[in-house]
Amino acid sequence: MLALSVHANPGIYALIAGSGISFGAGVPTGWGVIQELVRRMASVADPDTALGTEFDAEKWWAETFPSKELGYDAVLEACTLTPTERRRFLEPFFVPTDEELEAGTKTPAEAHRAIARLVKRGSIKVIVTTNFDDLLEKALDTQGVPYQVISSSRDIAGAEPLRHNNCTIIKVHGDYRQTDQLNTRDELATYQQEINDLLTVVFDEYGLITCGWSADWDAALVDAITRATSRRYPMYWANRGALGVNANRLVDHRRGTVVPIDGADTFFGHLADRLDVLDRMTSPPLTLDLAIGQLKRYLPDPARRIDLRDLFDDEIQRIRTVLDSRSLSRDRNSPDEIDGVNVLQIEADHLTDLTSTLMHLLAHGITLDTTREHDNLWIWVVEQLMRACRQTPRADDPNKAISDTWKYLGYLPAWLALQAASFAAVLAKRDDLLIRLHFEPTTHDPELRDPAGDRVAESPAVAVLYEYRLFPDLTNTLFPRIKSQARPYHFSDSKLQPLFEPIVGNKSAYLLLAERTEYRKALIQIHRGSPHCWLPVLSHTTYDGDGNFRTEPWRLTTDFDEHASDLDWTTNLKTDKTKLQGLTIELEATARSQKWW
Repeated sequence: MLALSVHANPGIYALIAGSGISFGAGVPTGWGVIQELVRRMASVADPDTALGTEFDAEKWWAETFPSKELGYDAVLEACTLTPTERRRFLEPFFVPTDEELEAGTKTPAEAHRAIARLVKRGSIKVIVTTNFDDLLEKALDTQGVPYQVISSSRDIAGAEPLRHNNCTIIKVHGDYRQTDQLNTRDELATYQQEINDLLTVVFDEYGLITCGWSADWDAALVDAITRATSRRYPMYWANRGALGVNANRLVDHRRGTVVPIDGADTFFGHLADRLDVLDRMTSPPLTLDLAIGQLKRYLPDPARRIDLRDLFDDEIQRIRTVLDSRSLSRDRNSPDEIDGVNVLQIEADHLTDLTSTLMHLLAHGITLDTTREHDNLWIWVVEQLMRACRQTPRADDPNKAISDTWKYLGYLPAWLALQAASFAAVLAKRDDLLIRLHFEPTTHDPELRDPAGDRVAESPAVAVLYEYRLFPDLTNTLFPRIKSQARPYHFSDSKLQPLFEPIVGNKSAYLLLAERTEYRKALIQIHRGSPHCWLPVLSHTTYDGDGNFRTEPWRLTTDFDEHASDLDWTTNLKTDKTKLQGLTIELEATARSQKWW
């Protein structure tokens, strides 16, 4: 319900974030700070006694200060520090050392990063936090999201109105870098009037999502929420375990809903993910022209790398949603044909249409990426689609049967992406990228074994997306009158020619590109060899458009020698020039064995 409400009402929820938000980043909670401060006081009081891991802060405090209840304010008062001394004393709790930075401690955790995603998408515009740290700010900086920070009344005069600013962080207890922090019970009992007035606006005009805050110590914040009379938008209190007395009172006052969670990282991560899913369900896909236009704007701009990745990720997630909903076999009661069209062809056409925009993005992206800065993105796209293919039926799918032919169709989007990327790499004279595209994307496929017959943890694209393994039944259905080894020619052309012929200019240029790409893919396949690639796919290079053996002399070895870089191939195949030449000789012999000259 929370995700649906946030999605339907972008920007109307404010977030109340307590110290539990930063716990996953290695920043201690208020109680953690109390325990450490008491430990230090005990160490100073009795320097000759070593404090072990069993030190009981509560017991030591009760014995040392029997008339004072252990609490954050009481400990700070007992330390007798001035505000400036207090800031310096507390700073190490929030600022990472070099070792902590290297370990990823006291840096934005998943909760902070997910909150930044929520802000970037416009779901959250106001954050009220009791935390002194700057982890939310750092997470927003990483996402490139602008924001304003209000940590005292002096910041309010120059601040933009909440509704007009992209994001406002209200640090009600101050910032660790300033001396006017609120720590003790007396300090936390009231806020400056300007802060109270601002909170009145927040709690009156916004719904509330509360996480990581106990409401046990912060009397002024509790009072500010209680004063708000409006309940036009709901409150959701995400909490791990039972709520305390104050928190329960606030939930009752706002007629809120308690959301049990395992932790802030998981809660905010899942919320952001669910909103992304709802976006895809309610928004039509980008038109092709608009998608390519965005690609051309993002590609050369280093500041738009995240936008570029998001552009591809949106398409991947749209495909993944469909693949995840597929059964792994046809319903046994379904017909073989619908309106005279075989259901395999209908399914293949549907998946091709689904992948079309992504294929165009890959084709244009690789050919336009003249600086070669985005190779890892192209490889990641292929890998994500490989991993999107289901291997087992869904738990809620009544159809538990598995048909290899139907299941392997789930790999069709990945194969189409690999084909589009391969054609584009060859067109861009990027044989190095072509080889990486076939070996670096990996996934686990339970059908693939090593030469000893044992299952392997993961397999590369060259093995997983091998045409003769995936599509023999499909191509036989689509092209029953064509020689079996000529069928991949027609299947590939039906998917790739409409995409690449406009890019290269005419049909003859496309056919040459298709031959060069197939030849290079066949070299990669023959290099991989059995058991995964038992025969290189030589369809375009061996058969003509009518499915007959080609009669002109074999010229692709010479073409490869003239246009390919030996260094690209020997480096990326991890071989030498002599062995590479042996592969070309073996490939030509294989081609000759399949036809008459």
